[in-house]
Amino acid sequence: MRKKEIVLNLGKVPSLNSFYAGSHWTKRKRAKDATLQEIKEQLVPNTGAPYNSFRLVAYVRYRYDLDNSIIAVKFTSDALKALGYIIDDSPKYFRECFLVWSQQIPKDTAKIIISLTDEHPE
Repeated sequence: MRKKEIVLNLGKVPSLNSFYAGSHWTKRKRAKDATLQEIKEQLVPNTGAPYNSFRLVAYVRYRYDLDNSIIAVKFTSDALKALGYIIDDSPKYFRECFLVWSQQIPKDTAKIIISLTDEHPE
């Protein structure tokens, strides 16, 4: 069975509140595109078959509420799908997600640990 672990280091992403709090769609698109570019610079497109299952642990140290940090997870799963690492980011394939506030990483950053496997979803 194939298994792969990837670690990404992200800068500050928009908070969930600021992302959807009446911002014009062009501002949201620019913010998303900037984060996706940061992720894609750390990943190369997957040249093999997509993995059947994945899990994410996001260690974050942003100044906003922990639940507002979920955008880092969303943008990461979107990039994994776009780069062919995963089949889809639906619950059938996206098995677990943990969001952890951590003083062990620099301020205004996130450390995303991605675990990919060929384990077949239930």
